[in-house]
Amino acid sequence: MSDYLLETKGLTIQFGGHVAVSDVSFQIKRHTFTSIIGPNGAGKTTFFNLISGQLKPTAGQVIFQGRDITKMPVHQRTRLGLGRSFQLTNVFPNLSVLENVRVAVQAASGGGFRLFSHYKKFHRYEERAMELLTLAHLDGKEGHLAKHLSHGDKRKLEIAILLALEPDVLLLDEPTAGMSLEEVPQIIEVIRSLKDSGQHTVLLIEHKIDMVLGLSDALAVLFNGKLLAQGSPDEIMQNELVQSAYLGGLYDDAVNG
Repeated sequence: MSDYLLETKGLTIQFGGHVAVSDVSFQIKRHTFTSIIGPNGAGKTTFFNLISGQLKPTAGQVIFQGRDITKMPVHQRTRLGLGRSFQLTNVFPNLSVLENVRVAVQAASGGGFRLFSHYKKFHRYEERAMELLTLAHLDGKEGHLAKHLSHGDKRKLEIAILLALEPDVLLLDEPTAGMSLEEVPQIIEVIRSLKDSGQHTVLLIEHKIDMVLGLSDALAVLFNGKLLAQGSPDEIMQNELVQSAYLGGLYDDAVNG
């Protein structure tokens, strides 16, 4: 049996003449926190889309829990335990905060055929939803309509919904994107609590280097669609190739060019 919970082997996708992700072989172990960094256009979100099934690769494999899921559709990957957030929030705007999470808890428990029954009929779903809202620092806002939340609180709600589905891997795509400076520490605190619990495997895309250095067990660097390096934060920061390509002039050219 593989030591890795999730891995890719030679993962590649080509759009016409453009190779967005090129021959990426990547691994993460269970209950670790791994961040993917790289300049804009490096292929990070495309790589996430290949893992979660939004895109089909031109070549290569995605292996999850020792099983080849390369040809598996999104909903089946979700059932297996891949939970994915997006750069844009994805919640039910006209449901309350509690109802958003309760629906997800109910669906995960097999009660999906009664998704929109009144939550007071399902106390165990409600209790679990409140536990997750507390974890996401949203307790006290359970009665608010989701559409009235701040952007930062919507991101926290999305994480609570993901946790309700009990995924083995949380794929978080730039959870701080679009947030005000005041909101960023709150979402970092939520993500840190996931790491500190020791119960979750997290794969994060994030541009904030100070954030990923403080949270991550491992970093992977993508550059021009290729995996430039993978290792501990100290190893990555001391890697001369990373320093020249990502932290140095080539990174500046990629962002500003």
